[in-house]
Formats: sequence, structure tokens, C-alpha cells
Amino acid sequence: MSLQVFLQAQLLGAEDFLSAPTSGSDSGGKELFGRCAWLTLLCEVLPRALLADLKLSRMLLGSSSAEQFLLVLAEEEIPHANEFLARAAESISELSDGELRLVWASTENLGAWPVARKRVDDALAAKQSASLGPGTADRSAFFSPFFPPARPGRDSYFEDFARKLVSAQRIGWSSERPARLTWDEGQYTWALKEQSGLEDDGILFPRCIAMNDAGTEVASPEELAGRAEGNAKWGMLRGDVDHFDLQLRRAGTIEDHLHLSVAFKDFFAGELALVCTRIPDFWRKVSILYRGGDGFTVLGTWDALIVLARELQRLFEKFIEHNFESLPGVEAKTLSMALAIAAEPQTPASLVLQEASMLLRAAKSTDLGSFHLFGRTLEWKRLEDAEELKDGLVRLVTKFGYPPDYIHDLASVYREAFSTRAGRRSKAVRLDKPWRTYLRLSRVIPAARGKEANGLRNAVITNLVGKRTANMKLRPSARVGLEWARLAAGS
Repeated sequence: MSLQVFLQAQLLGAEDFLSAPTSGSDSGGKELFGRCAWLTLLCEVLPRALLADLKLSRMLLGSSSAEQFLLVLAEEEIPHANEFLARAAESISELSDGELRLVWASTENLGAWPVARKRVDDALAAKQSASLGPGTADRSAFFSPFFPPARPGRDSYFEDFARKLVSAQRIGWSSERPARLTWDEGQYTWALKEQSGLEDDGILFPRCIAMNDAGTEVASPEELAGRAEGNAKWGMLRGDVDHFDLQLRRAGTIEDHLHLSVAFKDFFAGELALVCTRIPDFWRKVSILYRGGDGFTVLGTWDALIVLARELQRLFEKFIEHNFESLPGVEAKTLSMALAIAAEPQTPASLVLQEASMLLRAAKSTDLGSFHLFGRTLEWKRLEDAEELKDGLVRLVTKFGYPPDYIHDLASVYREAFSTRAGRRSKAVRLDKPWRTYLRLSRVIPAARGKEANGLRNAVITNLVGKRTANMKLRPSARVGLEWARLAAGS
């Protein structure tokens, strides 16, 4: 009887690959769209292609997502799998200009799952590390200055991949070029399904892509910016489950490991696309770029991305409450996000993606389960306070005729207060003489005729500094509300 073996593979360098500058000929961010779609599908296709090459059942695929997969094979099939993955790794490295590395390891299905998992993790860690042992040919070269080699002009593979993204029905793979996935053709092909549970052999790949006005191709970031309410700006929203890997390591059985992996992947694949199609006008304002096993990236208008973030957070809380509330610890139970807004409509999409990644890391290092936007990291429950302030400020402008410039004056009061407390920007600032700040805010927002206008004006000031006049504080959420209102009012 053959010995059963677990084979796990990981794709390293995805962050650098997506954030790398695109070619100068890239128009409308198509190359980035192609890269994201290709990366989302690669580790779904490779294990299926390996099983098809070995003429094995799809049931032997344990889990798969954008950057990893887990297979169950027989011991005598491992040499063929190693050869298959070696060719794929070489092709992936060549196609990605060396940004991506595919590493894999296998271990016998002996002992409890935590023991087998640790053996695989140790083997993967050893492969990820550079060897400086006696067998290394020239160890002195590791300490020489490194200068990136001049790269030849990229071919148009990722741009071509993006052009067929909207209408493709199947994804294909061929052994001649194992890294170059194809649409609707190939040695092996798999259907792209929009919902889980349909066509078990298909690949879950729901698409939500904003098209240009002619409906012929993907809308460029500049076109999306023109569809925003208020200021014509676009941005990127990135989200990530906090410490998902730690919760995976706690799984006591292979069944628990697979349940976690599949459930979280299906959540981001299904709920993200559902939200983007359910909210009015979202089909014109947002495009899903990337979905992984525990995170996502969305490009769209700045205003739609804030609404999307809040709704996805609400759904994630329900998802955890109904499925994983009994899991030990707080790991994998919170979702952090970050919004990066392009300074100009023509800003390269890769730069905005890089900024969004940096802001997400800052948010996760500040407070898990938080949202970074407009230069501040907020708890999710404080986003409602910021929106309330934004709505009040916008109503003062649109309904009662206040000039939009006064929002800048309010922001200057806020900046001056924070400038005296450098290093504590994320905390509310206590005012030594709160009555002075109240008077300054009152002058910035002068009293108006009418009970409704004055009531709204007083509510705005209260939202900025709180209700207790003897212990006023300028709230971080108020700063977010001010920036939000400034963009919404078009100032």
C-alpha cells in the first residue's frame, strides 16, 4: 500500500510583484489588472494541472488560494510532482522578472496533523533561506554590492491577459509554458464559476469590473475618478485578516485546516463580489483586482471604496459570529483595511497599490481590526462618528450655503492643536483652554439664521470637540470626518 504524502507549495514575493512599476506602454493600468488576475488564478490552476498530469482525482486537492496550495499524493508520485513544480518555478521566475519564487515541500502523513504541518513548515522555511553552507560555489558573492540587472523590454502577456479578463469562460494551462495561463484554450481547461457549489471541478472566480463608457474594455483609473462624488479622485482599498496564519497553525486536524482555508477564501471570493454588485452604482465605480485566501485589493472611486470597506467589515463580523466564534484567541477574527487615494488621476496604479500596502501594515501595527484612511487609523466603530460629521458639514454647504473653504479652516484648527503634541497624532488631544478653541470653531462656522441651520452647526462643533465643555478633546475621528467632507464637498 502506498504511503500518503502531503505536498504544500507557496508563492513568495507577491507583494513586490504587484507593486513593481509597470511598463511605460501600459495604458489605463491594464498590466496591473492582468498581473492581479494571473496571480489570483495561478495557485488554483497549478495543482489542478498537476493532478490532471498524474491522472488523479480533483478530490486530492486540499486547499488552494492565490499564494499557496496543499495536495495529497502517493509517495511514488512525488518525483513527478517535483519535476512538474521545478519547471513551473523556472517559468514563473522568468515571467515575473525574478520577483516571484515558487517553493514546495512534502512530508509523509504520519502522526497528528500538527506534527506533519510542522515538518512541512520547517522544510519550506529551509527552502526560503539562502544557503551559505560548504556546498555553495562562491560564498563571497553574497556580500558583494547588488545592482539589479537591466531588464529587457517586457512582452505584452499581462496586458493581453487583462483584455480577455471580462469575457473569458475558462482558464487554461499547457505544459510547454507552465506559467503562462490562457483564456478559453490550453492542454487542460477549467470553467470559471461565479458562485461556490457549482461545477465542483471549476474555479471560483467571480468578477466585478467597472467598464469604460463604451462598454468595450476595463475602465481606467482616470475614468473612474470622473465618476466619484465630489472631488474627482480614485484610490485602492486593501484588506487583510489579522493573524490568519496563526489560527491555521492551531488547527488540530487536517479537516480543521481545510475548513478554515476554504471558508475564508470563499468569503472573500463570494461576499466581495456580492457587495460590489448589490450596492447601487458600484458596478460603475469599483473593480476587484485581487482576492487571496485572507485578503483582497479593490480599485475604485474614493467615495465608493469607503462604503465598500464599511459594508465588508459588517459582513465579516457576521461571518465570524456565525462560523468561528468558538475559535480560541482573537486571531483571524478581525479584519484590517487601508485606503490610499491617488494624488492625481494620472498617478501610476502600481504606486497607489504600494502606498495602500504600506498603510495597511501601519494600521495592523497600530491596532488590529482597524481602518486607515485620510492619514488616521480608526477603530471601525469610530467610522460612524466621522461619517456623521461629514454629513453635517456637507449639509451646511449644500443646503445652507456655507462656503466649502471653511472646512479647510476647521482642518487648520485641528492641525495646530496636534502640532503641539508631536508623536501622539493618533490620540485625542486635550485642550488646555477649551473655551478658546470653542470660540475659534464658532468663528470659523458663524451662526446662521434659522433654527435648523444653527442646530446643525452646533452638532458639527460638538462632533469635533465633544459635549463636555470642561474637558474638550479634538477627536481623531473628527479629522477623518473633515477630510471626508472636504472631498465630498468638492473643495
